[in-house]
Amino acid sequence: MTVLEGTQGIDQMAEVLRELGHPDFLTSMISESAGEREFRGVEGFREALSDWISPYESFRLEVEDVLSHDDKVVFLARQVATTRHDAVEVATESASVWRIRDGLVSQVTFYLDRQMALKAAGIDPDRPSGD
Repeated sequence: MTVLEGTQGIDQMAEVLRELGHPDFLTSMISESAGEREFRGVEGFREALSDWISPYESFRLEVEDVLSHDDKVVFLARQVATTRHDAVEVATESASVWRIRDGLVSQVTFYLDRQMALKAAGIDPDRPSGD
């Protein structure tokens, strides 16, 4: 299992995007409560994720599975964080869809709803595990 910790994890992903990101790279954050927000470039990616983890004292992303379909790679993950107030640990399932164009990452979209992410990637969310 791959684990990314806090701002160091963001830095690691940003380094990959500096090398493999398309010139017009886009980051989208999708949630039912806030709708969709978009960020441009690697710095936009860093801004989006830094903002996402800002309410937490600690944050880690545990990648549980990786699926590919056509020009998309889906990372199924679990977010585990400790709140700044009262040090409450919270865990949430999530997913991200990474789109590939011309051999480079053109877009990453983060979802709190795994089924929505799988559907967006063209993967049947009801597929048997391991397929």
